[in-house]
Amino acid sequence: MRCNTNQDCNKLILSLLFDSPKSRPDRDDAGRRFQVDWDHFVKTTVQEGVAGTIFHRLRKHGLHGLLPPRTFDTLSEEYYRNLRRNLSIIGELRGILTLIKESGIPCIVLKGIALAEQVYPSIAIRGMSDVDILVKRNDIAALDCILSSRGYACIDSSPPAAVHNPPGYLASLEYRKQDDSTLNLHVHWHIVNSSVPAAMFAERIDMERIWDKAIPVKVSDADVYVLSPEHLIIYLCEHALRVGHSFDRLMLVCDILYALDAFKERIDWDFLIEESRRFNLDRFVFFALLIVGRYSDMNIPAGFLDRLKPSRLTLGERLFLALQTNNRRLRGSSYFLYLAMNKTISDKILFLFRTAFPPRQIFLQRLRMQNDGSAGLHYLSRLREILSHIFSLFPLENKVLKKS
Repeated sequence: MRCNTNQDCNKLILSLLFDSPKSRPDRDDAGRRFQVDWDHFVKTTVQEGVAGTIFHRLRKHGLHGLLPPRTFDTLSEEYYRNLRRNLSIIGELRGILTLIKESGIPCIVLKGIALAEQVYPSIAIRGMSDVDILVKRNDIAALDCILSSRGYACIDSSPPAAVHNPPGYLASLEYRKQDDSTLNLHVHWHIVNSSVPAAMFAERIDMERIWDKAIPVKVSDADVYVLSPEHLIIYLCEHALRVGHSFDRLMLVCDILYALDAFKERIDWDFLIEESRRFNLDRFVFFALLIVGRYSDMNIPAGFLDRLKPSRLTLGERLFLALQTNNRRLRGSSYFLYLAMNKTISDKILFLFRTAFPPRQIFLQRLRMQNDGSAGLHYLSRLREILSHIFSLFPLENKVLKKS
């Protein structure tokens, strides 16, 4: 077998990520089975967000010899580069979180640094492009003042405008410093944050329940909250299946796997099912865990997925699963799941229309334009983007139609 295609390189990456160390081939056997473009291998692990995870696993299990020395050294450089970046983020974030705490504003740290510190075995494994925090909508104005005092400015909208975004769309603001510092801050007031209409489940999520179940911890050596284990799993599943992600990176699979492992003794599985149904996200949890289970054994009770399994799958849902099964983790492909959640023909037509033509303030915020007179041209660009995603799915759609 020659590892000279993306598909074959993915097979090697998946083996290094998810196989038991005892089941991996030794270096000589791997050399017979694979002829690897190692530069492409490293580039792919970085794009997938798993270079640090692979390095950690190889080092932990003493499997340095599976890779050429130069490749292993490159992964090591990526690992320690990420460690330095994360430590820099922690240093800056500590001051901000302390100010927020002193101001009496409750704050939940989401994803990124919370996963790196609370879920992964090393803070150097999980990279992040920004830091996501969740506060209550009524605290946004006060938080904006705190961030302004630290030199941060909102770059995509303004608090007075964004807090009135329609439910099920963008529920966040992005803050950066003018000096282009390491830390980019993403402030949320709802766990659903999307430019694709998601009111069919966003409006079902009771944020007070999220806050009531949140757990006090220390992140970046500051007193904050994190999501309860059950809400974290639901959130990570929803996040991985957002249209802008669609499990497009293996990092999203690792987030869920490591979270399941970290909280395996604490998760109330009945409560997880109840909450996912209450939030109308039970199908998302089912699909996400079904996909994650393709890669590695999960710490979930026997029969758990059977309890979540829908009575029937739509053609679009089967197509999405076929894409994932064929390792075509295409950004945008989870749109089929969103479409399936709109039950009637009229609901589906309205959903399609709102996808192509979101409210103007949502569209401009997505483009980081607080005011723009040429919004019509940008809507045309969005239509082209949507059509390009649709056409990319046609070849596999024919295979699914034949199977069905």
